[in-house]
Amino acid sequence: MSSHPDIDPETQLRAVAILRTPPEAVADAEEADRALRPLEKVLPATPEGPLRATILSNLGLLRLARFRHSSDPADLDQAIAHLAEASTGLLAHGSPPALSATIPNLISALHTRAEVTDNTDDLDSAIAWGRSSIVHLPALLPQRAAALASLSSALRVRYERSRYAEAEHEGDLTEAYEGDLTEAIELGHQAIADLPDDHPRLGSTLSNLGSAYLLAGRAEEAIALFERAVTLARAVRDTLGLARTLNNLAGAFLRAGRPAEATLTYEEALEAFRAIGDREGAERVANNLTVVRDLLAPPDTADPPDPDTDPDTDPGTRP
Repeated sequence: MSSHPDIDPETQLRAVAILRTPPEAVADAEEADRALRPLEKVLPATPEGPLRATILSNLGLLRLARFRHSSDPADLDQAIAHLAEASTGLLAHGSPPALSATIPNLISALHTRAEVTDNTDDLDSAIAWGRSSIVHLPALLPQRAAALASLSSALRVRYERSRYAEAEHEGDLTEAYEGDLTEAIELGHQAIADLPDDHPRLGSTLSNLGSAYLLAGRAEEAIALFERAVTLARAVRDTLGLARTLNNLAGAFLRAGRPAEATLTYEEALEAFRAIGDREGAERVANNLTVVRDLLAPPDTADPPDPDTDPDTDPGTRP
């Protein structure tokens, strides 16, 4: 990083250190601020090119990390602005392969804002970014697989929203987005095939694809994917991912007409949520468990209700 008269040497050295070893996670908003400040100071003095894209990409990830602690919409807005600028530069000028992580991170950030604000425009933007950018990423690159996974998740959620909107008599929307679910399944399989077995996003990608199959009425295929995701979560000790995936697996058992297995899996999910102190998750699973126990009590030939599934985690990918 070249020197600049308006930036003190200590700030430059700190920025270089952050770029060389970017934080995998931050403990709180204050830690994020300490990493953000030097990068924000050197950004205006950095010309267009791979270095500026690297700074922007790291700023975007740090703002996303800060948002997880602060819940401040401004952090999420700034993260999207940084990642969008970095992605635009990446696609226009080309950058080192590692920076390709910027694209799935942008898709994920837009997806997150769509969930937070219920703004369908952000979901549409995430899908548009994914479709236009993935063709520029080299095949078999892990970052490309991560982008495929993020795009698959956004497509699945848009289809799911259209189904619920139709149920609320807001119009015949599901047919218009019918292709989203098919595309989500296809892209999910591509992502799983390309992601290494030890990739941190493999578990969430498996779970997302399982959710897509469940929406398509293919519960047994969903079960197989959720079971793979559970095994992976146990192996890497992803306690939150394990709890969420167990809840989704139990819901798939229920939809497959296997209530006894659903009951056992919900009980395991409830224990997992309680172990990590997630009261909201535990309450959601407890409600699901009540539903399935009621279903087992009296003989009933009606279709089982849709379980309350957990959203799939979509952690950012390090640039």
